[in-house]
Amino acid sequence: MKKIFLIGMMGSGKTTIGKLLAEKLNVNFEDLDEIITVEYGLSINELFSKYGETAFRNAESNALLSSMGNVISCGGGIILDKKNRDYINKGLSFFLNVNLAELEKRLKYQNSRPLLDRDNLKKTLNSIWEKREKMYIQTANHVININNQSPNEIVQTILGYIK
Repeated sequence: MKKIFLIGMMGSGKTTIGKLLAEKLNVNFEDLDEIITVEYGLSINELFSKYGETAFRNAESNALLSSMGNVISCGGGIILDKKNRDYINKGLSFFLNVNLAELEKRLKYQNSRPLLDRDNLKKTLNSIWEKREKMYIQTANHVININNQSPNEIVQTILGYIK
């Protein structure tokens, strides 16, 4: 079985969907952010603060390239590095596409996202989206529009592409 990569914006539900999908497929799941926090003993915010975004992106790439999971939830910025996109293209990838208004609702009260400016959340999300949208679409084998769908519905959609 090829590795399955879930990509998309922060807050799009990659971890939730990944866990459910792995359970349905009876395979193991890995969340790259979780791997990084365990390896460094720091939260993503702490890692960003202490070492900066470049160090975090390097850690993220290392986690991706050494991942052992069958279903892998990638960080939102994983697609920024070409070597990561190339690696993801060796597997089967799904872009969990959610509209920015929904993302804003989901992220409004979260403090664990280092790139978000709480005071200008909408503007920040738009800026991140503009930089990443094409890369998400080009990297993904399948784009799954997840607006107004439950996690189980999203998993069923993904399973339809796999089986």
